[in-house]
Amino acid sequence: MDINAKLDKLCLQYFQDKAYVADGIFYGSAVETWEDVYPKVLFVLKQPNSDELLGEDYREYDFKTCIGEQVWRELLSRLYGIMNTTEEGFPSYEEAVKTDALKEAFTQYPFTVINVIKDIGAGTTSTGYLKRYAHENIDFLEAQLDLLQPNLIVCCGSGVFDIVNQAVSPSIESSGNWLKYNKDKKVVFF
Repeated sequence: MDINAKLDKLCLQYFQDKAYVADGIFYGSAVETWEDVYPKVLFVLKQPNSDELLGEDYREYDFKTCIGEQVWRELLSRLYGIMNTTEEGFPSYEEAVKTDALKEAFTQYPFTVINVIKDIGAGTTSTGYLKRYAHENIDFLEAQLDLLQPNLIVCCGSGVFDIVNQAVSPSIESSGNWLKYNKDKKVVFF
């Protein structure tokens, strides 16, 4: 069973009959190379932007859909930058946001996106509510991370970093640093 199928099974057990936004490794990306790519990049978002998205599957978004939305363009540009970083440096922002760079990121590098909250599409959520929700559902988030086994987690949104730190056991004591390495899980997150 592939990882996306395992994520689907986990979500079906967790949400049962509730509508949610499915997420995981994007189908348009090089999904078959997820196990072999380094680094395995995971973007963790707060939640869907709207209840209208409930029932959708982010993984089915094609390149045209992704470049039509600011959040996906930003994620793809960051993925391009991460995957094209060398000892000599990294691509400029101007290079990373070009359509060719975004297309390269989408088609050549497997990437995954998960929402902390999948079943409420409010668009905005207080950090306090997000953290309470995550704390109440930390086992679910940990199970997703265990299935995906990312090497690099990009935390997107206020409060997401603290939530990921809690889910990547053992959590690392806060030092005011927004970059952490969990040596037990061999994962960097920021």
